[in-house]
Amino acid sequence: MIKGIHHVAIAVKNLDETAKWYQEMLGLPAPEKEEVVQEQGVRACLINVGNCYIELLEPIAETSTVARFLAREGEKLHHICLETDNIVQELQRSAAKGLELIDKVPRHGIGGMIGFLHPRSTRSILIEFVQTTADGGVIAGITDGRKIRVLIAKPGLDGHDRGAKVVARALRDAGMEVIYTGIRQSPEMIAEAALQEDVDAVGLSILSGAHMELCPRVLGLLKEKGIDDVPVFLGGIVPTEDIAKLKEIGVKGVFGPGTPTGEIIEFVRSIVPAERGE
Repeated sequence: MIKGIHHVAIAVKNLDETAKWYQEMLGLPAPEKEEVVQEQGVRACLINVGNCYIELLEPIAETSTVARFLAREGEKLHHICLETDNIVQELQRSAAKGLELIDKVPRHGIGGMIGFLHPRSTRSILIEFVQTTADGGVIAGITDGRKIRVLIAKPGLDGHDRGAKVVARALRDAGMEVIYTGIRQSPEMIAEAALQEDVDAVGLSILSGAHMELCPRVLGLLKEKGIDDVPVFLGGIVPTEDIAKLKEIGVKGVFGPGTPTGEIIEFVRSIVPAERGE
């Protein structure tokens, strides 16, 4: 569901000079968030204008799409970003309506998890979707020099994701790149995201009690896609008698409520080299 406009983005040659101009000439506040998004080849900032943001985009690589846009169009409006409560469902809904997706799987952006629609199918306007966390922070983060890439997902109908977000942030803060898919993901969506994102490990969060149905399905789909070497671990409410059964079918680790995040971090670090040969 679309919640409103999150930001309008402007491609600029010099982010600092432009932000200063907005402050001095229009009385806008200083940027409240700034980040270098390496995978997009841009330096970005968000300026709060009350009910939405202005995003300034400065290219840091000549080959980036923003650099090519500037060379072709000059400094001007680059795209409009709409906030959604479920980025995966929004992209799927757009594809079902025949819109062309630039991003079939959400990726990291300054505002949260993002996905773009191609302007060929949106009346010549580049449109971005973003899903932010409840506090406006970024769900997924990138750490320079990362070696481990983890997908955190919540399969099934369980809508409680506080624990999943805590783990995602802890892994990110430990130097890993974390892709959080959001709630109510099907096993098919999780397996496809794992393939597209080329992850080193998949963490599932299941509080509904459906772990004995969902885990085998995810593992089976990973095998079908040829990535059954990606280790899978599970967090949630799991009866003791089910833990051994889950490990027998290939789940590498099971963590209950209250598990210290440091324990999970060390576990992920230990299984990835063994499973992926890094």
